Amino acid sequence: MADDGAKGVVQQFLTAIKGGDGQTMMSLLAEDAVVVLPGSFKVAWAGRWQGREPIKQCFSAIGALLDIRDHTVTLMFGEGEHVMVLIDETSAAKNTGRLLHQETAWYFRIVGGAIVHWQAYEDTEQIAWVWDDAG
Repeated sequence: MADDGAKGVVQQFLTAIKGGDGQTMMSLLAEDAVVVLPGSFKVAWAGRWQGREPIKQCFSAIGALLDIRDHTVTLMFGEGEHVMVLIDETSAAKNTGRLLHQETAWYFRIVGGAIVHWQAYEDTEQIAWVWDDAG
């Protein structure tokens, strides 16, 4: 099982996401943290982001374009500095109004009480469809 410290950091981060608390989210990231959010070029936040300022821009794009309606953690497990989370999420794309319901897995690596790596494993095809305003 993951160290309570690592799981605690991830839990704080997830609570901040659910509450739209960007300041807390940013405070939990290491200065040189890496965030990997795979997806189509159609999705403004898809890609690899490193460092607080680029990650802040990524989070701003998500907030501007995504209405998170439900973000329920169904399972959290790990060992040491590694934490894996399974999430049941429902969101709406602000540009198309389409709903996205997906089960995702997120991997976190926590070092020194801060997130140094966060990677999402999601249905990138479904995400691209939600954001594609061509239909």
